[in-house]
Amino acid sequence: MHGFCKKISVLKTTIMKTMKFIRVPALVLLLAVGACTKTNNVAPVTTASVTTDDAATLMANSMSSGSGGMVGASADVTLNAQVTFNANPGCGGTKTYSFSRQNPQGSSVTYSYAFNYSYTLNCVNNTPDNVSSTATSTGSFDGPNLSSTDSGTSTFTVAGLAPGATAYTLSGEYKRTGSFTQKTGNMNQGSSNIDITLSSLSIPKAGGTIASGSATFTLSGSSNKGAFSFNGTITFIGNNQANIVINGTAYMVNLLTGSTTKS
Repeated sequence: MHGFCKKISVLKTTIMKTMKFIRVPALVLLLAVGACTKTNNVAPVTTASVTTDDAATLMANSMSSGSGGMVGASADVTLNAQVTFNANPGCGGTKTYSFSRQNPQGSSVTYSYAFNYSYTLNCVNNTPDNVSSTATSTGSFDGPNLSSTDSGTSTFTVAGLAPGATAYTLSGEYKRTGSFTQKTGNMNQGSSNIDITLSSLSIPKAGGTIASGSATFTLSGSSNKGAFSFNGTITFIGNNQANIVINGTAYMVNLLTGSTTKS
């Protein structure tokens, strides 16, 4: 095709000179020249580096308690916030906690994370009202669909700590960044940045799992196939499940195992 187009361009001047005598053939050749120019300018076909299915797996991994994710962090935060509230270190007083979390022995999913928390007792009119926390974490996860090495930060505020309250209310932000390797799907390798903003999660004191609430998130990063960026919403519906919508595509997430099902 390239050689043909080159020959056509050489004839272009002759065509213009003889246009009035051989109108139809000249027109045909000029159209061929135009076709060659358009063919040479066609953009290459590209494919998405990370699909919404891949993004759902990354998000589920960052959320599930079985991978040291945000759900596990929320349980730790509410428990230690209650301990801090009960200890009453004074308005503005702080307490710190450090601990690690590993998978149960014999589990098909392995993970190990270390956490450092700082809690501050906040007062209203000199009366203890809520507890705010900041935290850092580092660790790794290896499951059937994905393995990752991550570090994270979080800021939470916990209310509902008074003796008469039956549920905690949790709001704040959870961030997680690190490297990942997919074992299914597109088999991507790369790095990711996840930012989840939580709004009024309700966590019954009797059960300790998220009963309701919502969140928004952004997911960005790069893989061996290029950069990616997603955003969406999370709706917690109880029974260790959540609905997640990623760029308009809906998934059901098991908050214990991190498994996903397209809705």
